[in-house]
Amino acid sequence: MPREQDDKLAQTEHDQYHSAAYAAAGEAQMSFTPINQIHQHLCGLHIYSHDPTRAVKAHHYCTHLRQDLHQCVIYDSDDKIARLIGIEYLIPEDVFITLPEDEKKYWHSHKYEVDSGMLMLGTKSLVPNAMTDVAERPAMLELHRTYGKTTHTWAFDQHPDLPLGPPQIMMAYTEDSQVDKALLEERDREMGVDTSSKRETRKGYLLKDNLERPPAKGADQIWSKGRKGQLEWVDQA
Repeated sequence: MPREQDDKLAQTEHDQYHSAAYAAAGEAQMSFTPINQIHQHLCGLHIYSHDPTRAVKAHHYCTHLRQDLHQCVIYDSDDKIARLIGIEYLIPEDVFITLPEDEKKYWHSHKYEVDSGMLMLGTKSLVPNAMTDVAERPAMLELHRTYGKTTHTWAFDQHPDLPLGPPQIMMAYTEDSQVDKALLEERDREMGVDTSSKRETRKGYLLKDNLERPPAKGADQIWSKGRKGQLEWVDQA
C-alpha cells in the first residue's frame, strides 16, 4: 500500500505530542474518570523496608474505593512536575487482623503517624492552619487505626532522573527515636505546618483507647521483629 504521508509530515505530527495544545485537546476529548475520583491529599514520610535509615516525603492522592479500602497514588511533592513514585492501599484494623500471617509483613500501621502529627492533610496554601486542623479531624479519626501496604517504584532519593532498580516495599515510623527529624522539618517548612503543634491538637480529640492501645500484631515487622525485605528478580532454573 502507498504511504499516506512522508516522514517529514510524520515528524511534524510527532512534535505536536509535547505541545500545550495537544495536551489541552486530550483533556477535552478523553475520560479521566478514575483520576477524577481522587478527593484527598495526605502527606507523610515513608522509609525503605530494606534500609530504614532512608526516608522520603510522600504525597498521597487518595480515593475511597470502599468504606474499608482507600487507594492512593504517591508523588514526591505537590508540584505540577511531581514525580509519580508509588501506590498505597489502606485498610482498617478489623480487616488487617484477618490477613494471613505471611501477608502482614508487607503492612505498616498509621497509629504513630497520626499520634505524632506527621501524617497530615495537604491543603491549599491559602487555607488557614486552624481550618485545616478542623478539616483533619474526621480523616485522622478514620486513619488512626488503619494499615498501609505501600510500594514505591521510583527511588528518587538515589535515582532522581529515572525510576531505576526494583520496586520497594515501604514502611512507616512507629516512635520518635526513629524519625529523620531534618527531613520532617523540611516537609513542615515546605507546607507551612508544625508537626509538634498537630500532635498536641490531636491529643484532644483522638479516641483515648486508640491512643493507648498498640498497633495490631503482625504489622511494622521492620521494627517489631527486625525483619527487612526487598523485592528481587529470580531467574528460572
